[in-house]
Amino acid sequence: MKAITLCLLVAVSASCLLSANANAEGPNELFENLDLEWDLLDSQLDDEYMDFESYGFIGTIRGCLRKLLKTVRGVNCVLKEVTAIMKACTDYVDAIDACGTAVPKDVAAIVSSCKAIISICDSIINLNSKLCAPTTDADNNPKETTSKKCCWNLFKATMKLTRKINTTLKQIAKLPSDTSSCFVDSTNDVKQSFNDFLPNINTCVDQM
Repeated sequence: MKAITLCLLVAVSASCLLSANANAEGPNELFENLDLEWDLLDSQLDDEYMDFESYGFIGTIRGCLRKLLKTVRGVNCVLKEVTAIMKACTDYVDAIDACGTAVPKDVAAIVSSCKAIISICDSIINLNSKLCAPTTDADNNPKETTSKKCCWNLFKATMKLTRKINTTLKQIAKLPSDTSSCFVDSTNDVKQSFNDFLPNINTCVDQM
């Protein structure tokens, strides 16, 4: 996907997140009581992510997202970083293919993880048609997704992305030392993008 297309998707997604259910409440009212609900909803993730706390930034990213997803500016910043991760993984998959030789199983596993990351990023970037898409009720009638529900879905998806980035970094760390330089160089590039994710998210918070 071309960079300009991704940029446009980010702009549209960020501007539309708070417009869901806009007739009922404005942006300020929308998130006024979100923290009260978030503590309950966030607790649902504790067991799922407990085994990944050792990676160091799961808890940090969770706190950052709770701050960032309350404003359009914060959402826009998160989406831009997700876009950067998606591009890095897409470039990685293409670069590995361009090496032109049989792909070792360790590299193939990283490629598989990067494809999964691309899928998660796609759902986040296209949140209006995926994470925040209208659902149906018991009678199959259209049911609009509220902004709070949409925000929560975005939070969960970004946490899922963070977890996948962590597991992929663990795979990269185990790459054999005798791996071909073509594979290693490409892997180092995507590794750098993964390592930049948390600092960039922290910068988003600092700039709010």
